[in-house]
Amino acid sequence: MTQQPTPAHPAIMEAQIKASNISEDAPLPTPIVTTSRLVIRALHPNDAASAALNANSPAVAKYMSNAFPHPYTLESAETWIAMNLQLPYQTNFGICKASSPDIQIGGIGLTLGADVSSHTAEVGFWVGENYWGKGYTTEALEGFTKWSFESWEGKDGQRLRRLWARVFSGNNASMRCFEKCGYAKEGVFKGHAEKNGEVMDVHLFGLTKADWEARR
Repeated sequence: MTQQPTPAHPAIMEAQIKASNISEDAPLPTPIVTTSRLVIRALHPNDAASAALNANSPAVAKYMSNAFPHPYTLESAETWIAMNLQLPYQTNFGICKASSPDIQIGGIGLTLGADVSSHTAEVGFWVGENYWGKGYTTEALEGFTKWSFESWEGKDGQRLRRLWARVFSGNNASMRCFEKCGYAKEGVFKGHAEKNGEVMDVHLFGLTKADWEARR
C-alpha cells in the first residue's frame, strides 16, 4: 500500500503554482517534477476520469483520512479538480507516468504550516492500486521532496525547511517509502485515528532541509 492519511486530497489549501480556470481543450500543465518514469504536474480538467478510476479502491482509501471519499466517483474527482483550479496557487498535483502524461495514476501535495510553523508542510500522497509494487511512490516522493525544498516559495519568499507526514499503523509500504526518501520516524501517537470502527496509531515522519541536503 502506497498512500497515507493526509493525501493530496484534504481541505482547501494555499498553494504555490499559479493556476486559473483551465478549459478541457487547454494543453497539459508543465511538469514541476520529471523523473525517469514519472511526471508530477498541476491538475487538469481531463484528469477526472483517470483519477476516479485509480482512486476508487477500498485498498487505496483504507489508510487515507475521511476527506478522501470512498467510493471515489467521477463527480468526486471533478469537484476536487475544479476546487483546485479556482485557487490562485496550488499545492496539489497529479502523478502520471512519463509515457502517458495525460493519465493520472495518483496525487501528491503539501498542507502548509502556519504561524510559527510556516516554514513546514505536511506531505501526502496516493497511488492507484494497479501501480503498487513498482517503486512509483518512492520515485514520486523523492522528486517531490527535492522540488519542495528547492523550488517551493510562499508568501514573502518563504521557503520550506521541514517536511513531515502522518502514516496510519498497518500502512507499512508508506512507512518504507518515507524511510527510503530520508524521512525519520519521529514518534507515534497511540490510538490517534479511528476509521471504519478501527482505532489506529499514527506514526510521525519528518525531514529537515538540512538533513535532506546532508544525505544527497
